[in-house]
Amino acid sequence: MEDWNNYDELTQEIVAILVSEKTKDEIRELIDEYHDYELAKAIKEMNKVDRSLLYDILPSKTLADVFEELTPEDAFLILEETSLTVITRIFRNMEVDDLVDIIECVEDKEDRITYLSLIGVDKRVTVKQYLDFDEDVVGSIMNNSFIEVSPNDTVKQAIKTVVLEAPECEYINNIYVSEDNKLIGVLSLKELISAGNDRTKPVSELMSLNLHTVLPSTPNEDALVIMQNYDFQLLPVVDKYQKLIGIVSFDDMLETLSYESDMDYSSLAAVSEITIDERETVWETIRKRMPWLLILLVLNLFTSSIITEYQQILILLPTLSIFMPLISNMAGNSGTQSLGIIIRLFAKNQLDEKKSVWKHIFNEFLTGVVNGLIIAILLFGVVLLFNTIKGTDFTEGIRFALVVAVSINVALIVSTVSGTLIPLLISLLKLDPAVASGPFITTINDILSLLIYFSLATLMITSLT
Repeated sequence: MEDWNNYDELTQEIVAILVSEKTKDEIRELIDEYHDYELAKAIKEMNKVDRSLLYDILPSKTLADVFEELTPEDAFLILEETSLTVITRIFRNMEVDDLVDIIECVEDKEDRITYLSLIGVDKRVTVKQYLDFDEDVVGSIMNNSFIEVSPNDTVKQAIKTVVLEAPECEYINNIYVSEDNKLIGVLSLKELISAGNDRTKPVSELMSLNLHTVLPSTPNEDALVIMQNYDFQLLPVVDKYQKLIGIVSFDDMLETLSYESDMDYSSLAAVSEITIDERETVWETIRKRMPWLLILLVLNLFTSSIITEYQQILILLPTLSIFMPLISNMAGNSGTQSLGIIIRLFAKNQLDEKKSVWKHIFNEFLTGVVNGLIIAILLFGVVLLFNTIKGTDFTEGIRFALVVAVSINVALIVSTVSGTLIPLLISLLKLDPAVASGPFITTINDILSLLIYFSLATLMITSLT
């Protein structure tokens, strides 16, 4: 093929099999040796012709599994170049939650209607319901594929249900027990199989009544905390009547965790989103970033005005300017460290109680005090040595070194505490604390540290005169 040089080694191997002179069954047998992930990786690189050969070889279920290994964005881009017949095959065998992710990538309303029309009626209704949920709640990622039995079923009947439904069910780790359309219990597949020697025993004697459920409107982060705390692989989703309507799997939660982390990192960088869209224009990128830059510009004007206000002090004591960047940078670094810790605590919901909040503030204060003292002592010696080499009067050198040391000490304490308090205040306003991003903390700490530095320098000069 003319595009082989653009393929990596794995894709070349697969394409070589597809274009070989072997029979269709022989080709299918060789392709079956590759994992779905490997096929997904290859299909991203293939051209339209090579993909068509692969579509013709793979069974519909395997093809759907391969597309589920792709990111929704990649899957959609590939489907745009795929025939409606193949798309129908894929959609017929794809899990609802993965279908929802792909449909959400379709921005054009008419195209979305076209894709929805390729989904079976029953599944289409479910997909539409999922699309109505916000992307940050459980309803948007839940899976409606689960196994449900009655408490009056015997072990034999329950095993038969599992055997019949397992081929169409993505997760069979847990068997859910419902009565009168209400979820009342759960048992693991292992527990059910282990009871196989007494097949007449009712499921009600095996199931656990200690249920942990979530609603479709439950935030993803809250559901994730439950799964982490109880080490769940699956979490049932019920409606307000306790009817089981879906399950959330750990892999879906893992994707959510990754997404939340990306959003937090993008907020720390003071940009609106971290997702890279190749179709995004330069103008759209500028439009997203410019508001943040303008806000930071206004804040930085305060820093400039402080330096202007204390210009006379700089004229009387020019050496002050040498240590300005050092104090500002150290304060900014300390504040960013404090910010990183508290954002992580927010993500893990470890600051839900007032006691834990005050304890964290106190710990950060102590950290700032100790770090400030250590840095201040070291800096005092460095500045004193610097002034001695310059030939500055010893008494004046000590005073100046003291100003720098006290300034860095107070600045580190204030910046460490502010890196904690600002996200807490934003959280009290019911906003995402991650918006208290690194650049904001750094700029605010620049302002505070310069005010402290110049105020102490003013006192020193006043005392000398």
